[in-house]
Amino acid sequence: MRHPKRLLREFLDDEASPSRAAAVQAHLARCSSCRAEAARQRRSQSRQRSADVPRPSPELQEHFARTASSGGGAAHDYAGAHDYAGSDGGTGRRRRRGGIFAAGAAAAVGLVLSTAYLLGGWSLGPALTTSAPGLAAGWSDVTGGEGSQLTAEQIDALRTHGWACPELQAVGMSLVSAHSVRVDGQPAVLMKLEGNGRSVTVYETRADGGTPEPAVDGFSGHAVTDEGFVLRDEKRTLGRPQVWVHPQDSQHAVVSSPRVTYSIGAAPDHQVLEDAVSEISLTESSRLVRHVPDTAQGLWDRIQRGLSVMAGAGASP
Repeated sequence: MRHPKRLLREFLDDEASPSRAAAVQAHLARCSSCRAEAARQRRSQSRQRSADVPRPSPELQEHFARTASSGGGAAHDYAGAHDYAGSDGGTGRRRRRGGIFAAGAAAAVGLVLSTAYLLGGWSLGPALTTSAPGLAAGWSDVTGGEGSQLTAEQIDALRTHGWACPELQAVGMSLVSAHSVRVDGQPAVLMKLEGNGRSVTVYETRADGGTPEPAVDGFSGHAVTDEGFVLRDEKRTLGRPQVWVHPQDSQHAVVSSPRVTYSIGAAPDHQVLEDAVSEISLTESSRLVRHVPDTAQGLWDRIQRGLSVMAGAGASP
């Protein structure tokens, strides 16, 4: 098949039919330029979903308008208070304060509902709580087991089985070697990437039953908490992997989600590590969270879903 530029967007948005998705995936397995374009689009989608708040739908805007108009008629109250202040300044001021309060309350309600509407449009990816089935079997079939040096064809085959095998082309890196290894008994791929006088080593560890908590550092084989790592952000954010950093080691980090753990070492400086962590985190975020089309859910179903997320209940697939 030719480069599936038109189908690539549907594929990344989970909107392609099963037959088209299979065709695109097969093409990506053998086309490095399309894989790079897919990674670029995933990063772009992740950045947009992290930063942009979509404009509310017409139905939601209409609801906001009804909410504001039922909040005491703030605009009319203010106008009336302004006209009446000449005969009773105190009453006018109280009415103005009441109008401002009602407007503020309506704005707060609108902010909560619009935030819920945004979060309600997010859905945890189908493999968030556990790794994709057959990852360990796929790893064994492709690599032949632990201790093998992997070819480019084997890396591509692993990607078709659900492995990421990050290339970091966006930060000027390229893969120079890869080996099949095990981390704490789980299948993993050890990769070395180089570019512009910089180098990055990555362990990607996956398991059919999901990755353990706390994450296991691929370099040591021990839990990150035992090694002195701390979370960069202790608040768990929907659709974003956790980033573990070490207070005494600025060239070592671990990026983890329920489906995969990346252990990252970088040289010669901390900026190399930051670049690698950023790219890997963005790629994994785009895998963890996908946007649900508006037509797939009712307005209030979506808002209620978002309110559940805000209340800490999380989102269900």
